[in-house]
Amino acid sequence: MNKQQEIGTIVKALSGFYYVRYGQKLVTCRAPGKFRYQKISPLVGDKVELIQQPDGTGMLDQILPRKNEFKRPAIANIDQMVIVASGANPVTQPFLIDQMCSIVEGRNCEPIICINKWDLTELESLYHSYVTAGFMTLKVSASNGMGIR
Repeated sequence: MNKQQEIGTIVKALSGFYYVRYGQKLVTCRAPGKFRYQKISPLVGDKVELIQQPDGTGMLDQILPRKNEFKRPAIANIDQMVIVASGANPVTQPFLIDQMCSIVEGRNCEPIICINKWDLTELESLYHSYVTAGFMTLKVSASNGMGIR
């Protein structure tokens, strides 16, 4: 039996099923038992080798090397992470934003700081401190659409 091996990206993981996109196809896959014994957990964003089954499903064969990974949320291989901070009710403490930026940058990922609820309070000093430090920082209001395209 000739197995057709493809390389794709996990775009969704749910209840032991992994949905892998390669080309224009979306294939429902399972992970082999060897992953469990090797303590390998496939993550959304993983580049994987899969073996296409005759019934149209697939079996994950190998996870390719990761650029980065995060536990919460459980994702891999991302280039940017948006850190949403509340400007009012409740106000996100700058220490928490700093901590998240440190974690994100430490994993070879670009943090983008999004200060929400700008319509309720304008935190210019907070905004300018992150812009001056070189972070992409956005002023937005989810309630009135300000800063959202």
